[in-house]
Amino acid sequence: MRFSAVALSLVCSLSLFAQQNPDWKRLDDGNKAFQGKSITFEDLVYSRDKLSNGQNPRVTVLSCSDSRVPPELVFRQNLGQIFLVRSAGNVTDTLGIASMEYAIIKGWTKIIVVLAHEKCGAVEEAMNTRPKPDPDNHNLLALIDTIHASFKADPPECRDPKRRAECWVFRTKENALYTVTDLEKKSPIISRAIQDRKVSVVVAYYELKSGKVIVLK
Repeated sequence: MRFSAVALSLVCSLSLFAQQNPDWKRLDDGNKAFQGKSITFEDLVYSRDKLSNGQNPRVTVLSCSDSRVPPELVFRQNLGQIFLVRSAGNVTDTLGIASMEYAIIKGWTKIIVVLAHEKCGAVEEAMNTRPKPDPDNHNLLALIDTIHASFKADPPECRDPKRRAECWVFRTKENALYTVTDLEKKSPIISRAIQDRKVSVVVAYYELKSGKVIVLK
């Protein structure tokens, strides 16, 4: 499968596409600014006034709900620049997909960024023994099962309990890469936009301490 080959390689350098894509370059430049000591957002009064009449965000970000990874700050993007969909483990679900489809149908989205991150708690839960079902945890189990379904490869680090931290990184990246496959499978609108090259996709991984975003695909 195409996904398996990509997941096994887990490319951690900027792809040629990402280097050439102006929308991604703006995000990458913003991330480099974020890695410094402070960031500012200019013209907030003007931006609020201008956006009160509508929006046209070129970037849609699907990211984890983790409080340590706010995409607008990570990419230093101002009001009106990111159409944001968040879920634990940056997974796809019906309402999240519908939100992304809405932005595509409106003609806003030119690039989709799937943003995973270091030490993702939802991925860690999916790596653990599955909790026993009870009347109160069916939603959590659905999340865990969705992430676990992305675990396709069987690398050495995930067979050795002593290398769990390495496996955690691998599984987090694997899950993010799988998300694109899952989006195209579940959404004809997203799939068609990608195939027709109306929308580009970048899969990325955020490092908590450095603040750096690394392109996986």
